[in-house]
Amino acid sequence: GGHSFRLETSVRHPASSSTPSPSSVAAMAAEAVTMQVAVPEGVAPGGNFCVTTPDGQMLQLTCPPDAAPGSPIQFSYIPLAPPAEEAGDVTEHPDDQKRREEASAYAAQKQAELEAAGVAVAASPVPETGDFAGFVFAPALFQVSSNAIVTRSDGSESGCNVTEVFLTALGPQYNVYLGQGEDGQPIFKWCAESDLRAYPS
Repeated sequence: GGHSFRLETSVRHPASSSTPSPSSVAAMAAEAVTMQVAVPEGVAPGGNFCVTTPDGQMLQLTCPPDAAPGSPIQFSYIPLAPPAEEAGDVTEHPDDQKRREEASAYAAQKQAELEAAGVAVAASPVPETGDFAGFVFAPALFQVSSNAIVTRSDGSESGCNVTEVFLTALGPQYNVYLGQGEDGQPIFKWCAESDLRAYPS
């Protein structure tokens, strides 16, 4: 595998498509489901813990500054799309497909590690009690394994896949997989939602 190629060359687009249209982001946010979870024992403000959603997604929440173990926290997530929609997408570039499969494997490995460590908490539907006084996390618009375009530190753009989603008081943070470097090692990057944009469909 001595050949190296630049991922950037495959994601050139006219400037007009550089941001997701507001309607698509709004539509995604409109699908968000709000859940509630209690901060687990032993988690201090700023500490991370994991929650699992009914459809099997795992998100990592950062405990808000004023929360303590047992405090209820609400978060929103966007349910996974049915896989049937992806089956019709035969236009995926082989490089993208390879990266997506590798990212899914890393994400599954991370999820298995977290589950084995016993740090995952199952979220429950929000109780119908009216006003909620605790902290509410905004939904992450990208999910684990989502294709996205990330802006790198040098300003160039690369295709990537999300491997971890963190919901924090400052908004969603992501660990994304950019593929393998020339040395065969996986390349990951931490980024905020503002560093990512939807992969053009």
